[in-house]
Amino acid sequence: MIGCTAAIVLLSAAFFVLWQFWESPWLIFGYILAVFAVCGIWFIREHRKKQQIFDRFEQILTGKSADHITDEHLTPTERRLITRLCELETREAKVQNGYRSISSLVADIAHQSKTPLSSILMYTEMSEHGDIIRAQTEKLSFLMDSLTKLAKCEGGLIAENLAPKENSVKELLRQVIEANYASVDSKNIEIRCDVPDGLTAVFDLRWTAEAVGNILDNAVKYSPEGSAVTISACAYDIFVRIDIADTGCGISEEELTNIWKRFYRGKNAENHSGVGIGLYLTANILNTEGGRVSAKSDENGSVFTVFLPKI
Repeated sequence: MIGCTAAIVLLSAAFFVLWQFWESPWLIFGYILAVFAVCGIWFIREHRKKQQIFDRFEQILTGKSADHITDEHLTPTERRLITRLCELETREAKVQNGYRSISSLVADIAHQSKTPLSSILMYTEMSEHGDIIRAQTEKLSFLMDSLTKLAKCEGGLIAENLAPKENSVKELLRQVIEANYASVDSKNIEIRCDVPDGLTAVFDLRWTAEAVGNILDNAVKYSPEGSAVTISACAYDIFVRIDIADTGCGISEEELTNIWKRFYRGKNAENHSGVGIGLYLTANILNTEGGRVSAKSDENGSVFTVFLPKI
């Protein structure tokens, strides 16, 4: 700005000197043109300087500064920015490592608890209060399993172990139905499955079965005895759609956006077992592997829709 002002001052001085000898409209026109030229050149130079600064900051923020900017050419501001970024990266790495350590510890504790819980279940057969002990032990076992899954989800262990590849959608749903066979049979619920042969998508079979299984478990849990749950699948250009529809009590409209939150349990869940992490885990798994899940509900029941990528 100082250079531009100095140039205009010099032009003005030259203009007044020349005006003493040659009073002509062309002199005024030339003066105005010269002033505009100086301002234009200044504006272009300033714009280029700002763009260079933005480009250097972008290189620093994206980690490319080492290839393009040597340390001796860094400005004090850029050095402070790099130092601050390094501090933030180090802090984030420590936080992530802490989460992983805690999650691994919780998962190990929950896993080690399975053996004594199994022993307790075995000895309940010899107790006169066996039914009560068994019920409470099974509840504790369920809570430990839920804690294990939550720890893996919160610590990023699921994302690290996901290995999506092309798999059969029919095989996925077969595993999901088999895993929920006991609850389906106990309520005499009919599973209607309509899945085309040869339908494939890209997903991790183990974890996606866990995700879709949570949806089917909820559908069975909240459906009346003797009813039906319908599972259908179809292919689109870039994804496969799976619908799981039940005829249960449904979900109120204001709760639909909350069911994916951790530990959230709806009004209709009071008389059913659970801790409110099933659908949270489902959404986390599907989002991580490039899919998604949605839900809609009315007085006739609920429909959960899973989208899995094809490529």
